Amino acid sequence: MSSVTPSTALSIPYDLRKSLTEIIPACPGQASVASLTAYVSWQIVSQAPSSRQDDAPWDFRGVSRRKLAEHGLADKLHRAAHTSLEKLARTACETPRWDELRSLARRIRLHALTHLDHYVGEFSEALERNGGAVSWADSAADACRAVVDLARACGVRRVIKAKSMVSEEIHLNQALSDAGIEPVETDFGEMICQLAGEMPGHVTAPIMHWSIEEVARLLVRCGVLDEMPPELAGAGAPAGRLAAARRLVSAARRRLRDSFLTAEMGVTGANFAVAESGSLVLVENEANIRLTTSLPPVHVAIVGIEKIVARISDLGVLLTLLAPSATGQRQSCYTSIIHRPLRRLHVVLLDNGRSKVLADREQFDLLSCIRCGACMNVCPVYRHASGAAYGGVYPGPIGAVLMPHLGGTQRFAQLPFASSLCGACGDVCPVGIPLPERLLQWRRRLVADGLRPAGEGLAFAAWAWLMQHPSLYRAARPPAEWIDAVVPILPRLRNWTIGRAWPAAANEIFSQRWRREHPE
Repeated sequence: MSSVTPSTALSIPYDLRKSLTEIIPACPGQASVASLTAYVSWQIVSQAPSSRQDDAPWDFRGVSRRKLAEHGLADKLHRAAHTSLEKLARTACETPRWDELRSLARRIRLHALTHLDHYVGEFSEALERNGGAVSWADSAADACRAVVDLARACGVRRVIKAKSMVSEEIHLNQALSDAGIEPVETDFGEMICQLAGEMPGHVTAPIMHWSIEEVARLLVRCGVLDEMPPELAGAGAPAGRLAAARRLVSAARRRLRDSFLTAEMGVTGANFAVAESGSLVLVENEANIRLTTSLPPVHVAIVGIEKIVARISDLGVLLTLLAPSATGQRQSCYTSIIHRPLRRLHVVLLDNGRSKVLADREQFDLLSCIRCGACMNVCPVYRHASGAAYGGVYPGPIGAVLMPHLGGTQRFAQLPFASSLCGACGDVCPVGIPLPERLLQWRRRLVADGLRPAGEGLAFAAWAWLMQHPSLYRAARPPAEWIDAVVPILPRLRNWTIGRAWPAAANEIFSQRWRREHPE
């Protein structure tokens, strides 16, 4: 069994925490405390390293324009999101003290984050006492290497995977394939994404942007389904489409059965990891996670360090909020709490930029996200452009503020501007992350770093210069009135002006009005 041995320090802002001497006596087991203090760095991290800038900038505007042009895409997203939001509204109204639960959930998550050094050590100790093993991964490459090395050591040829956004984040499927190991997605939506060769479009509904007809055609093309279900011919009644959906699921089940029975390793993520008991919490609707954790002889869980919570009693609040916020259900069909390994359990604790987010005094609460996807469901930008427009594993409002941290500010500089700032994401977040404020903070940072949208700096500089020269401003007024008629037909402004009136120039500038009203 391996212990937590990161190669770089887990840096936590000093002003978010008690002093180290106050925390150490509370940690159970001095051996773990010694190993923990080896990697916890108690410095103020104002000199934190800059984000990775290896990849070319992601063109959100270009991709979103192409997505907006896709026939029917926005309709599919609206229907799916609207259904979830209707159920959420109903469940929230029926749940006593919903807003108080949200406030309590925020306190629970922030407490765990601001004491993360302690709870990482406590979780690691408890897991090892329970018979599991734990290792640390600084980066995506480290996490993939840990999984591949373990798979090779165990003679694994096939890996079944439960739905896990963190495995998408580290590109685990590619790493396994490169090592000659077959990865098999067992979640229905993730299986469709794997067959189609695309990333999930939503954190809880990977194929939210797909229609049932598109799914059926893909399954026929891949040989999973013999023929298109006859119920999908023409418009199709709701009952017929439900029968067709059952056919698709049955075909997927037949395809996956052999993989479940023959795979030597199962890989999952975790919705939460409980420090006091060393438990993993996994929430699902399809039961594929239970099969993934119980049938193969080896279970590997890749867990972002932000998923750790302090006590098992915290789950009562978090699970009450998670299912309604994700799908509108009161409770997911299956909630598994794994205390001990059935045979062999290995947990990979993943940093991959999270400690850098934790060191950000303004934005560390982004790590309190419980991956429900509610902010995506309410976001008007996401519901028109889809998750593919964001270019990262985490789309929508949370992705717009998290991906610049995890994937690099240069690459994802456009994402914080991909918002109307309507505020709906902040209103719906079950753990109260003020996403509109975080978007504005990112915009200020990007502008300060010279990463504002192309042309914006020149436009504002020209405007400021014009405002500093009243005579030139007055001379420019007739062209401004002429522009009122021209702007709506300009390519880059045409869409903006469809639903908005271009503000007319004032008949009188301030200095003229002042002189008129104060002739003395």
